[in-house]
Amino acid sequence: MDIALALEIEQVSRQKALEEEALRGESAVRQFYAGTTALITGGTGFIGKQLIEKLLRSCDVKRIYILMRSKKGKSMPERLQSQFNEPVYDNLRSQQPDFARKVIPVEGDISELGVGLNDEDRMKLAQEVNVIFHVAATTRFEEPLKKATFINVRGTREILELAKCCKDLRSFVHVSTAFSNATKSRINHNLEEKIYESPVPPEVMINLAKTVEECRLNAITADLIRDWPNTYCFTKAIAEDVVRTMGKDLPVVIVRPPIVICTLNEPTPGWVDMSSVIGPSGVLLTLMLGVMHVVLTSDISIPIVPVDYVNNAVIATASDTNVRYNKNEKEIKVYNISCSGSKIETSCMSDFLKNPNTLEYATPKAVWYCYGFGTGSDVVFWLSTWLLHYIPAYVADFVFNVTSMKRPEGIKSFVKLYEKIYKMSMLYGYFLRNQWNFVDDNTVAMLNQMSKTDRILFNFDVAKIDCSRFMAIWCIGLRKFILKDGLKNSEYGRKKQSWLKIANLCYHGLFFVTVIYFLYICCAMLMYVFR
Repeated sequence: MDIALALEIEQVSRQKALEEEALRGESAVRQFYAGTTALITGGTGFIGKQLIEKLLRSCDVKRIYILMRSKKGKSMPERLQSQFNEPVYDNLRSQQPDFARKVIPVEGDISELGVGLNDEDRMKLAQEVNVIFHVAATTRFEEPLKKATFINVRGTREILELAKCCKDLRSFVHVSTAFSNATKSRINHNLEEKIYESPVPPEVMINLAKTVEECRLNAITADLIRDWPNTYCFTKAIAEDVVRTMGKDLPVVIVRPPIVICTLNEPTPGWVDMSSVIGPSGVLLTLMLGVMHVVLTSDISIPIVPVDYVNNAVIATASDTNVRYNKNEKEIKVYNISCSGSKIETSCMSDFLKNPNTLEYATPKAVWYCYGFGTGSDVVFWLSTWLLHYIPAYVADFVFNVTSMKRPEGIKSFVKLYEKIYKMSMLYGYFLRNQWNFVDDNTVAMLNQMSKTDRILFNFDVAKIDCSRFMAIWCIGLRKFILKDGLKNSEYGRKKQSWLKIANLCYHGLFFVTVIYFLYICCAMLMYVFR
């Protein structure tokens, strides 16, 4: 059996044994959700997909409404059916073949007033919904401020207005981001589990977005966001203030996940979808393929968390918030999901950069030798990008254009590919080179007060993750769900790396000789001219 497939099977067996034992115990979280009706915004996104799966598989909910709309020529039922055919629902489908009957799409748009609901749907949701998970957001760092405001700020206001109309609302979970207050002035400082002062009053920002022309708003965006790195973090910070002001008399909680990546355990190890390729998973993927060799990062600790751990925390906070609200504890709590001092993410990435060719990582689809290093210097990164990325890309494109050689699958132009990689590196460079200390006292306290059964069924104890094993599962997930290499021929992939290593040495040797010869010719010409 292929060693990559064997590791996946072993991880599944471990988790299954734990869950089977835990299911014999009492679960306060499962009791809270039994028979409830939930509304999820952002249910078609990466976090939302796994949240739906977990609620249906583990929580015995009565019904889940998903706010969605027709898109790209597909009706809502067609989009939902297409989503349910994805691998994340395979285990659920085998256990509950008719699970889809519990999920009902509701036509709406989080960027619109009233979230785009018609009167009939609005009344139905107000009568039936017990728990709201507000996950929807635009996460594009370069999103124009007008659109980011309508989705992230006004959308939060509108969904809270709906929450106020619900007859039996037991919990409202607002999924924010750990980087909502990761400003330049707070670098190397603590980010507390509290709602910080909004950079701009929410209603002022919404009115600006409504009344100012987009071109003018884009022109003043840099001055408006000032201390924030992008419109995403800026508008998520304002959205938290919307929750603070509008959620005072509601069972509301804010959950701040950091960088969210593949699953560790549930529903299957390493699950990731294409939407996650823009970000750290994309960086790792290009390293695995031998396409990327230099990473814009410093030796810092920035938490990256598996999506199943994020959703376990989201599900648990809803239950905990309901308990506190019923005790008349109406303070809006904030939960930072971080690593409690663990350097999971630094260990993971450095493990790959130091030893990329272990059997678990080696995919037979690699196009070049896998090696790489990290640097926090803009100058070193720029020079290394030209030497290790752009120049080889121009050479490769020239060779493929003048010969009949077949290009690697999915790559039409190496130069354009590296332009995308460079852009992605610069967008994430702010977060990968700067340090913030994410305080997670509330999260740890909630975890510690959960029963043993709930800590297994809804585990979000990131500090206990085995970094090297997690790294292997992350790579296996990218191979299985993105590269689709079937987790086969890992041994061939390793041997291929040996051959590509020789080719890489030959290329760099030839390149070095060519540069020396070019410099020699230039010097000779200069000497001849000035002789």
